[in-house]
Amino acid sequence: MGGDANEMVKQAVDATLNGDLDLARRVIEADDRVDERERTVVNRAVVAVMQESPVATDLRFLISTLGVVGEIEKVGDHAVKLAKRASKLSKQFPSEMRVALLELGESARKSFNLSLRLYSDYSPDLALEIIHGDNDIDTAYSHARTRVFELIQANPEATEHLVRTIESFHALEHVADHSVAIAVRLRMLYEADPAPI
Repeated sequence: MGGDANEMVKQAVDATLNGDLDLARRVIEADDRVDERERTVVNRAVVAVMQESPVATDLRFLISTLGVVGEIEKVGDHAVKLAKRASKLSKQFPSEMRVALLELGESARKSFNLSLRLYSDYSPDLALEIIHGDNDIDTAYSHARTRVFELIQANPEATEHLVRTIESFHALEHVADHSVAIAVRLRMLYEADPAPI
């Protein structure tokens, strides 16, 4: 499920940069698969609770898993939002912002990949790396947003598609936020008294 959501983000960035409406459509359609996998995991967790009556650590793990799955599903939703914006931009993504979107997309996907790794192989250091790394992503988003506002001031007739450009960056910033949410949730699961961030 995480791999599917991550690929959706990659494809949504590609669709935005290349004006590939067919790829954007495939990203939107792929969300059904992620949603179905979420339902499957939730159902399995509920069955495990009902049949096995897990206690303490096992129950906390199941609850954390449900939270992680919810965050993954939201990453898929943000990929869909990005793909829909790609469709609305209709190949009008500003050339001045291409590198910034590509870099933010790579940073957001890296953070998400690390959070998936954290789920399967927890490490306190990796959790903090994900959480602290979000500052760089937020800064990159802020710089991109400022630059787009400058473009709006210089080209007010292009305001509509430039606002969609900002929304594209915002979707990627949210992907990283969900990675942080996974890391925070797993810190609470694995560390009895996690140090303040």
